[in-house]
Amino acid sequence: MAKVLIIGGGVAGLAAGIYAQKAGLNSTIYERHSVPGGLLSWWNRKGYLLDNCVHWLTGTNPKTDIYKVWEEVGVLGKDVHVLQPESFMQVESGGETLNVWHDIERLHADLLRISPRDKKNIEEFIGLLRIYQNVALVAHKPMEQLSVWEYAKLIWSMRKVGKMHRIYSKMSIGEYAERFHSPIIRKMLNVYFPKFYNVSSLFYVYAAFCNDNADLPQGGSKGMMERMVRRYESTGGTICTGWEAEQINIQGGHAYSVSFSNGETVEADYIISTCDLFHTMAHLLPIEYTDPYMQEHFIDLPKKYPTYSSVNLYFAVDHVTREVPCALALDIDNLRIDNRDVKTGFLKHFNYETSFSPEGKSVLQVLLMQYEEDYDYWERLRREDYQAYKTEKNLVAKIVQEALEKRFSELRGHISLLDIVTPVTNTRYCNVYKGAFMSFALTPQNEKIYHRGRIKGVDNLYLAGQWLQAPGGLPNAVVTGKFAIQRLLKDHKELQKRP
Repeated sequence: MAKVLIIGGGVAGLAAGIYAQKAGLNSTIYERHSVPGGLLSWWNRKGYLLDNCVHWLTGTNPKTDIYKVWEEVGVLGKDVHVLQPESFMQVESGGETLNVWHDIERLHADLLRISPRDKKNIEEFIGLLRIYQNVALVAHKPMEQLSVWEYAKLIWSMRKVGKMHRIYSKMSIGEYAERFHSPIIRKMLNVYFPKFYNVSSLFYVYAAFCNDNADLPQGGSKGMMERMVRRYESTGGTICTGWEAEQINIQGGHAYSVSFSNGETVEADYIISTCDLFHTMAHLLPIEYTDPYMQEHFIDLPKKYPTYSSVNLYFAVDHVTREVPCALALDIDNLRIDNRDVKTGFLKHFNYETSFSPEGKSVLQVLLMQYEEDYDYWERLRREDYQAYKTEKNLVAKIVQEALEKRFSELRGHISLLDIVTPVTNTRYCNVYKGAFMSFALTPQNEKIYHRGRIKGVDNLYLAGQWLQAPGGLPNAVVTGKFAIQRLLKDHKELQKRP
């Protein structure tokens, strides 16, 4: 039985393992951390479960191809409850409140009520959301394996989206928002993604939510990870935690083994690296196998391919509060990080997950968007002056807590900090490039990325993970894990059984 060695136990690694086992291969996952999951991360603090990943999941609509993949790897299915919040996010400005409603007709009516003056642009916006509901993530096989008929069918199904995408993928969110007179509508458009993202990405996310395709899976990150692990181990797969890969050994164009930090070297017939792409290429592969894609995106043109990350803060509330919505754009005063004003945070209230808090209590998360220069600031501060790093984190937490108490008076005296993590935390625990939880930002200046998961000159090495396909995230991680096995099977005809 062919032996497959998988580096990394995140979503891509677990997916690759599950599909390898389904194909009759003998796979083992090697994960550097003490638990699998990768960026699908969570931990416990003082009896609270802190979810560091899932705010919504693309692929919760059973009619989509990506849902079928989530079902095959155990994340979704008939026995898994999926929550459909009424609102994706609440925005406040000038005494007004606006919700991005799940019901697109309700959203349409609210926008018109708030700003009749913007009727023409509102009608266009709602029309675009309806069109973008037809966007489909190709999940049944890699693009290069589609037949002529399958490719033609895909193009035809998204013909209307394609026409709009050619226009709006070349326009930034900030630029599009300026079309509207209403300050709160402009805020709704600007607050969730970085302003330099193309507005096509925003249409896709809001449309997916309105299309029942971006909801909340039961158990959040912990539940998703546990279900994937159970599915993988039920097929006979093995996970080795605490094994940090140091080098992929290649000879004569053949990857024959992986060396680990514990001094062990493990041989395999096929190797799949699902850990961070930059880490794989900069640290695990010999320099002569530097990939042109990596060279361009990570090294030569980083300004053309920006990344972003976040500071995440977690607060315990000593009672169950109904005043705090499920998701809110939280206004923050007097917060500066490395001389840059941070005026808004994304507040998440995990009141829909009762298992995340002790009985009678609740937990809040506030996400602060960070960019590459912010990552450099946090990394330098932690490396050069750890005490200053801790002091800066505490100052950020104090200001954010004050913002929460200002907005929600009932929290005053009933809220306490559980934890704060910076982008550096993501890198330390997951080896992720610049602390990024998504792939390269889709700006009007760059093209949509797609990497075929192969390294030129190596016949049995495959790649998977969110960096291979835009815009990254969990859906692209899971499908590239599947694609790695499909590519392996196509390249090696002697392996007949396919997922």
